Amino acid sequence: MKPTRSALTHQPDCLFCKINQGEESSVTVYEDDICKAFMDIFPLGEGHVLVIPKGHAERLEQLEQATQGHLFKIANYIIEAQREAGFGNDGTNLLVNDGKAANQTIPHAHIHLIPRKKGDLFTSAWRIALHISGFFGFKTRQSILEEQAAAIRCSLHITGKAA
Repeated sequence: MKPTRSALTHQPDCLFCKINQGEESSVTVYEDDICKAFMDIFPLGEGHVLVIPKGHAERLEQLEQATQGHLFKIANYIIEAQREAGFGNDGTNLLVNDGKAANQTIPHAHIHLIPRKKGDLFTSAWRIALHISGFFGFKTRQSILEEQAAAIRCSLHITGKAA
């Protein structure tokens, strides 16, 4: 089944809905009718990308199965691109915080793609602890996010694949 643009609506108080509507800025890595992928401004590692559905859904289970599958398919293409661009050559964490008890701070379904490199356990653990505490640290400079996004976009080969 081909995914369709979710019938779920835009929520005016949702940060990710605002990003989808262009009301808040983001550094976009990929976008289609179903989803958007953009750089996390409080990254847990270099090249950290978020993949979100265009329609508002607080939890993954609220999305059509085809849309869920599409999000993960695009996530996989982005992981390939992150590695080709030099991010996450040693591994990647896919993180889904689905619900408040799972530390979901923005009530809009999303997938974190967190590139990892050998020896970054302490740094990653520290950043995750900050996120769990609700203190996200300092925003990464826009120029750095744009540079990382450009490298990922250049390595993103979705043309010819069934996105």
